[in-house]
Amino acid sequence: MRRCLWMMAAMACFVACAKRPQNMLEGLLGTADAAVADSVATQKGDTIAPDDVALRASHEAEDGAAAERADSLQGATLKLAFVGDVLMGTNFPSESYVTADRGRSLFVDCKDILRAADLAIANLEGTCYDGTAGETRKQANSETCYIFRMPGDHAQNLVDAGIDIVNFANNHSFDFGMTGRKLTLAKMEEVGIKVSGIKGLAEGAVVESCGVKVGYVSFAASCTQVNDLNNLAEVKRLVLKYRAMCDVLVVGFHGGAEGEKYTHVPKGPETFLGENRGDVMKFAHLCVDNGADIVVGHGPHVPRAMELYKGHLVAYSLGNFCAPYRMSTSGKKGHAPLLVAEVNVGDGSFVNGRIHSYLQVPGKGPRLDKAQSALHDIRQLTAEDFPDTPLRFGENGEVGIR
Repeated sequence: MRRCLWMMAAMACFVACAKRPQNMLEGLLGTADAAVADSVATQKGDTIAPDDVALRASHEAEDGAAAERADSLQGATLKLAFVGDVLMGTNFPSESYVTADRGRSLFVDCKDILRAADLAIANLEGTCYDGTAGETRKQANSETCYIFRMPGDHAQNLVDAGIDIVNFANNHSFDFGMTGRKLTLAKMEEVGIKVSGIKGLAEGAVVESCGVKVGYVSFAASCTQVNDLNNLAEVKRLVLKYRAMCDVLVVGFHGGAEGEKYTHVPKGPETFLGENRGDVMKFAHLCVDNGADIVVGHGPHVPRAMELYKGHLVAYSLGNFCAPYRMSTSGKKGHAPLLVAEVNVGDGSFVNGRIHSYLQVPGKGPRLDKAQSALHDIRQLTAEDFPDTPLRFGENGEVGIR
């Protein structure tokens, strides 16, 4: 069962006061102005419509309830869980890349952690739908060109694992053209999973968890018809748009060069296979500057560093998480972190977190890693890439602030 915040019914009122004090002040002033207007109208002998009186009384009651509840909700937090690339097998080019139990045991070692969070988010690294429709691309050699189509029944595995939202802004969401993309969106809707990242179809998502409205909008670099990480004006517009729609805003991204040569976060744009893979640090900082509460990335297929920027957590890559077949999981590409991060609802600042480490096991998916390889990767890379960060990492994966 999902962890719920106490007094969830009052959360929206608390956030309105904490995050938008000017609006709240204007509302209170508006109530006062209305009272003065009523008094003046009465003195002049004007008649106030009964409906207006009732409406104002209702607004006054709401304002009073909001003010009364706000104090009791100070310090409320939201627990968010994140994983990187999820590819639960593929029936292309053949069914031999689907596990014998149809993926039902892929998340057996991590589902309790994901389901205990208030909200869990993953990157869906490929299409997922029933049948074989779609315009295949990269067809020159189906054995060496990697395009992914997870069977439609595997979508339920995400639900059972506790995943609430998936990012679909990535280089595999168009593996089977617009047909495959739309069928995947339909399948996710069928099982109740929200999707983000696709222009015109699934731009972003807003969900409610424990009385808190959580927004999620995601981006990718050099991909077809997705929210564009490299278009910073568009990034700013979408971040501001979703900031206005929610209490806590999460931004996801699929960017950066790929592989063990690219574990570090550069200060500048990255190029890979001739493509502009984005300036991920500039992107993340822009998002926070415009209202993002936490920014989480994937795409390089390896873990990268974390940063605390203006009190907000940025995880630059969570690497691969679930890839039983058709994706290289050797070396650091097999190190699979599951990040749990707790943020303040009032201002979105990072409170604490934990990195749970897993290893990719071919044909089985992520399994607990007693050596905590993913934790060690992220701790070392953070020390090297962001030596002045106040983030600290405990021996058991705890993430805190000095």
